[in-house]
Amino acid sequence: MEKDELNVMQEMPEWMLQKEEYIPSSDREAFLTKSTKAVLGVLSRMKFQGGKDGRFSATPSFQLFYTLIYIILTACNQNYFFTLIMFAGVMVVLAFYPAKSIRRILAGTLGAVVISALILTPAMFMGNPQILLRITTKVYISVTLIGILSYGTSWNRLTAALRTFRVPDLLIFTLDITLKYISVLGGISLDILTALKLRSVGKNPEKARSFSGILGTSFLKSREMSDEMYASMCCRGFTGEYHKKHKYRFRKQDLLHLLLLVCCLLLFYYLK
Repeated sequence: MEKDELNVMQEMPEWMLQKEEYIPSSDREAFLTKSTKAVLGVLSRMKFQGGKDGRFSATPSFQLFYTLIYIILTACNQNYFFTLIMFAGVMVVLAFYPAKSIRRILAGTLGAVVISALILTPAMFMGNPQILLRITTKVYISVTLIGILSYGTSWNRLTAALRTFRVPDLLIFTLDITLKYISVLGGISLDILTALKLRSVGKNPEKARSFSGILGTSFLKSREMSDEMYASMCCRGFTGEYHKKHKYRFRKQDLLHLLLLVCCLLLFYYLK
């Protein structure tokens, strides 16, 4: 047996007897890392729900109503003192939220304020610096009010509030399904990016092709899921109409917010 093994070893070529030590060339994974972080950021914002009613929280329908009224009053007023009062009121409301919610609300507000400030910067050099201050303050108040409504109320309650105001069912359906599919497809894209990162060995010079593959797979998956959703809705007898089980009822908390809204309206007309 030993002689046979020696004969086999002698007959084998030298390259088969050499030890393989494959060292893949280094490659940057900034594309995969940034893409993964971007998807995780979107999913974290989608899954974050402050939507628990506080002690003094009004019903979602009334919250949507007075938020729109406050935004309209802020946009229409010409007295900067009223704008400062609204600014102080928004800051007081933010103080009742946890630090995590405040950071998320102000993160969206900061971008809107910066963009409006950049657009209005030429007005400051043309002799109208007060316009920059007035409009950026109004933008801050309006966007923060929308953020408070978004993070203070869950999405299903907001859609129910839209149904109270006779918003078309097609619009509610589109908004509801869009948000749900962003979350679902974001999870699928995250799994694809993770699989691609684990299977990437060595240097990949064609990262654009990998990105197009991720988009194509996500698109095909979304098409498949849309067909499945349509079939399931047909099986459940969904006709595109949203029926609200509970009618709007005025609560004690709504009375407090109603008084604040009336005071704000009176102050608006008095300062006007």
